[in-house]
Amino acid sequence: MADLDLTAYLARIGYKGPLEPTMKVLRALCWAHVRSVPFELLDGPDGIKPAIDAAGVFEKVVTRRQGGACMEVNNLFAALLSTLGYDVTTLASRPWLPQDRTYTDTGDHMVLLVRLDHARWLVDVAYSQLTAVGPVGLDGAVRRERGWDFRVHQEGAEFTAQRRGTSGRWAPIHRFTLDPRGARHFGEIVDLYLNPENDSPIPRTLMCSRVTSEGKVTLVNDLLIETAHGTERSSKVETPAACRAALATVFEGHPQLAERGARIWQRLVGDRIPAAPPGEHPGAGNHEEIRV
Repeated sequence: MADLDLTAYLARIGYKGPLEPTMKVLRALCWAHVRSVPFELLDGPDGIKPAIDAAGVFEKVVTRRQGGACMEVNNLFAALLSTLGYDVTTLASRPWLPQDRTYTDTGDHMVLLVRLDHARWLVDVAYSQLTAVGPVGLDGAVRRERGWDFRVHQEGAEFTAQRRGTSGRWAPIHRFTLDPRGARHFGEIVDLYLNPENDSPIPRTLMCSRVTSEGKVTLVNDLLIETAHGTERSSKVETPAACRAALATVFEGHPQLAERGARIWQRLVGDRIPAAPPGEHPGAGNHEEIRV
């Protein structure tokens, strides 16, 4: 990155600290990034094919102050880390699907492997669900953040990112190997998911999230997932007002994204919800707490 680009990038994430390639700086950059840049998949529902190269993502995230998906934002973050002198590699991970009790078939989640201080670290600043913000060692050591425990468990050549909440049970997040995966692999993933002939759910899914001081807030169409202090709570978003309230949290500081998300929600969800009988309020009090 040129000096001007680096300055603009750091201003975008609100980072004003030192830039030496140390663990302390890496942790600070991760936190600055997730608090400033929301995760969002708004391009798919709007029929837009996103650019995933660092230059294209820079224009979207930094210049136009948008958010992005993992293969956009993590790729951009990898470019920043490389510029600062970190040894970083992009990997492909397979997210865990709780409803199917299995992992995805394709490595459609980009994560970063950083080699630092004679150790290997998993770094991820762009994921829809709750993950560790700071680097997690590949040696199985537990990292605790905001009431949650995180670790990377190795099984042969595969590594599984896991989290544990108040239940005391480890739950999988995603699984990966150390085989590098770059632009060609993730370009194929974009083509796969945005090709109308493949009947991908991405064009029909509003998905966005943001790290909060207590955990994370994720909106997937009409499902709102809130994680805090070791617990996860889900609720239905069935009114435009509830949708805007959720988007206000996810897209704090990005009003243009909140408006865009609200339009997509209305098209994908709101127009399909039948009107409530007089005196009833859809979605009110519809909460379920899940201990993870």
